[in-house]
Amino acid sequence: MSDPVVYEFHDFRAWLAAWFAYQVAEVEPELSKSEVSRRLGLPRTRSYFTDILRGKPVSAVFVERLVDLTELNRTEAKYFRALVRFAQAADPREREEAFDDVVALNRVPWAKAAGDSWEYYKDWRNQLVRALLLVVPCKGDWAALARRSLLPLSVAEIKRTISVLLRLGMVEKTSDGIWRPSQPTLSTGTGVSDKILRQAQMVQLEHVRDDLLHDPEGRPPRKVTTSLVSISGPGLDRILVRMDRLRSEIRALAHRDPHPADRVYLVALAAVPLTPMEKQ
Repeated sequence: MSDPVVYEFHDFRAWLAAWFAYQVAEVEPELSKSEVSRRLGLPRTRSYFTDILRGKPVSAVFVERLVDLTELNRTEAKYFRALVRFAQAADPREREEAFDDVVALNRVPWAKAAGDSWEYYKDWRNQLVRALLLVVPCKGDWAALARRSLLPLSVAEIKRTISVLLRLGMVEKTSDGIWRPSQPTLSTGTGVSDKILRQAQMVQLEHVRDDLLHDPEGRPPRKVTTSLVSISGPGLDRILVRMDRLRSEIRALAHRDPHPADRVYLVALAAVPLTPMEKQ
């Protein structure tokens, strides 16, 4: 069993669990989670480390104690702190900033863990600009492209985004000088980590919330529906299957649309638990 490298993890709790497993297997077989709690300065709270692994928030003081306990070096500690901020961010903007720090501080290329997808999904502007290029025939007039977005988008941001999309092979310049996506639709595939997808989804849902809060005159039509239901386990399974089918149908409709695209919409569909899972 090899010593886990913190840079290969996108979840600080997953790394702590791997660190503990390595310590028990290779370094200190008698080590217990209660002993880890004691070494963190909590001799009377035997379950603290276990609680962290299960999702308990970690204060700044105990982040530093974990850094000392796990003997992270200076750069590893910076990355670990960024992982904690990312996991515990209180709002999507703070989480986005923390995610940028995670990416910047990682010494292992994220392509190793998640392909090039992390660079695409980490910034919502990549997805928006790519979608806009399907709607707006653009020969480099980035100001005109920005004006077609209801979300704030500067020319400088579009230029940075185009360079990312070009490097990832997601956009191309046609023979007549028009920038277009290389493929009309994209799928997340299997190479994207849950953390990356969750970050992208939270930013998108924040856009939905902002849209509901603001209703300017002349705004394009929206439709938002929600249903709060009481359901059995098997009934929920059927709902989730239908949701997967609907998602596929939405993508197919967009892909096979016989008419030229002339607008960009964010379509959101979610099933979120409001009660804990019953013990079997």
